[in-house]
Amino acid sequence: MERENWVRAVEERKPRVHCLTNPVTMQDVANILLAAGGSAIMAQDPEEVEDITAICQATLLNTGVPDKEKIRACILAGKKANELGHPVVLDPVGVGAGHFRRKLLEELLKHVDVSLIRCNQEEACTLLHLQKSTDASGGVESSVSVETTEQEKIARKLADVYGCTAFITGKVDVVSDGEQTEVLLGGDDRIARITGSGCMLSALCALFCGAGLIPFEAARAAGSIWKDSSREAGLCTDRSGGGIGSFHVYLFDALDRQCHGI
Repeated sequence: MERENWVRAVEERKPRVHCLTNPVTMQDVANILLAAGGSAIMAQDPEEVEDITAICQATLLNTGVPDKEKIRACILAGKKANELGHPVVLDPVGVGAGHFRRKLLEELLKHVDVSLIRCNQEEACTLLHLQKSTDASGGVESSVSVETTEQEKIARKLADVYGCTAFITGKVDVVSDGEQTEVLLGGDDRIARITGSGCMLSALCALFCGAGLIPFEAARAAGSIWKDSSREAGLCTDRSGGGIGSFHVYLFDALDRQCHGI
């Protein structure tokens, strides 16, 4: 029944998500939103991001492949979304990869209140380090590996520090808003071999936020459906004898079925 409510919310609202995402994953992000029942607009120029934010129901700030103009656009879009009361999802891609990225994210978070942060363990630790809450850093793929109980603590801390829902993904996913915390199990390990799988998941979080779910529920919905989709994609890949390319295709098919009951 819970899954039906999540899907019905998207079907009724057909949310449009303003995705300030990175060029590596734009096509997959746009297509996954369409498959799930929403749509994307991907304005990037600071001259128009506020106008585009105003006609969308949620904003995704994905800071992969960053530059100063991109972050300026993210700040403008995020502030506009805050002004309008629209949910803002942050995907701090590779925030720990270098000083430049950390400084840009620090600047963004000074100006924008985020509703939900979707990141891996390493990115979470780096964001906490920006607030002097821990000491860890690293690149786009997570090299930090902690036990589930520790990951739950990090998620709660991240949620408390930034006043939002934290969704830390990896072999096990953890969602926390600082008060309630849930562990999501399942999926297929091959999801980590698909470039942009995290970006697509962040977009789904924004989609469910835009459908009216509170951020904690939006993360649970996106995470659960993504886990089930990757598991189904793995089963289809194995049955067909395919490789990682087949898994990529089956992932979209599975997500379509998860969201539309095909």
